[in-house]
Amino acid sequence: MFIGLLVGALTWLAAPALAAEPLRVQVTTEPARVETVLGGRFMITTEVTNTGTAPSGEILAHLNVASIEGSVYVDPEDWSADRSQELSLQPGESQKLSWDLQAVNAGHFAAYVVVAPFGSNVAGNEDLMISPLVNVTVASRSTLTAQGALPIIISIPLLLGLAAAGVFFGARRRVSNR
Repeated sequence: MFIGLLVGALTWLAAPALAAEPLRVQVTTEPARVETVLGGRFMITTEVTNTGTAPSGEILAHLNVASIEGSVYVDPEDWSADRSQELSLQPGESQKLSWDLQAVNAGHFAAYVVVAPFGSNVAGNEDLMISPLVNVTVASRSTLTAQGALPIIISIPLLLGLAAAGVFFGARRRVSNR
């Protein structure tokens, strides 16, 4: 019985040490909204601030992109090649992180950054911090189709011909008036 009480007391004393220290960071994002065209490049900036009283330890900021329409498949690796950044912050310290993206799908999307503990001490039960969503609207780039090209193909030579005829007849009229 004494051994059982001793093991219980040791377990009770060790429990707080085994529990993960909560991640105390604040994540802000700029801009709140992005409007671009398919293939357009843009940048998102996040600022991670340690709001706790202890150093953050190693943390990982990870960029993600999701469709908010639900009908568009999104592969975040196509949007940005560098989607993870490691950092460590002292109490009260902030760090700005920049994310370069390229719109590879047309539609409405949300870009956001998840901040999580990182390294060999991660127990797997830590809280995650998520930035506010950046609303990204991507317009499809209009291209000239065969139907749209036909009026241009016909009108440009016609206009050039009319201009040449105007110059020819104008010059002829001036010569005959002399």
